[in-house]
Amino acid sequence: MKYKGIYWTLLSPMIRRSMARRHGTELAELSMRRGKAEYRGLVARADELGPGNPLAANAYFAYAFAAAWLGGGKRLSPEEMGRIMTDVLTSPLLRTAFGMIDLNRDPKKWYRDMKKYGAWAAKHGAEYPATWQVHFDESAHRDGSYYYFTRCPICALCEREGIAELMPPLCATDEVMFRLQHGRLYREHTIADGGAVCDYWIVGDRAEAPE
Repeated sequence: MKYKGIYWTLLSPMIRRSMARRHGTELAELSMRRGKAEYRGLVARADELGPGNPLAANAYFAYAFAAAWLGGGKRLSPEEMGRIMTDVLTSPLLRTAFGMIDLNRDPKKWYRDMKKYGAWAAKHGAEYPATWQVHFDESAHRDGSYYYFTRCPICALCEREGIAELMPPLCATDEVMFRLQHGRLYREHTIADGGAVCDYWIVGDRAEAPE
C-alpha cells in the first residue's frame, strides 16, 4: 500500500496515552519509538487496495494499532491491546467524529455506503483483487443495514505477518464504532474466526425488536 503517515500521526499520541495509563510509560514510549517503523513496514508489505478505495482508511487504522503492538514487542496480550483500541476510539476526538452520525435517524446509512463501495469494487476490483469483497442480501433483514464480506485484506495481512491473534480485537472495534454512532451491530461470523464471511447487521440503538 502507499504509505500515509497521517494515520500514525493521528493515532499514536492517543495510543501512547492509553498505554501509559494502563501499562506504564516505559512500554508506551518503546511502542511508539519502534512502532513508527513497524507501521511503515506493515503498510509497505500490505496488498495495494487502490487509490480512492472508500474502505482503505480501515486498513490504515488497523495497521497503526498493529504497529504499536509490535513496537512494544507484543508484551501486551491481544485482549489488553483491544482495550487500548477501545480507549482510542472512545477518545474525545473520535467520539465526537463518530457521534456526528446517528443511526436512529439514518438507519440505512451503512447500506448506502457499502453499495457505493460495491460499485467502486466492481469497477476496480480486477485491478486490486485483494480489496474487500462485499455482498448484499436484501431479503435477510428489513431494518437497518445488512451486508457481508467474503474477503478482508486486514485479516490476510495479519495472517501473513503471523499476528492473526490480533484480529479478534481489531474486529471488535466495529462494535465500538457503531455504538458511538448510536447503533448496534449484530454479527454471527467473522473471517478472522475462521468463518467464510464477516457479516454486518447494523440498526439504531433505539430500534425495538428489529427484523
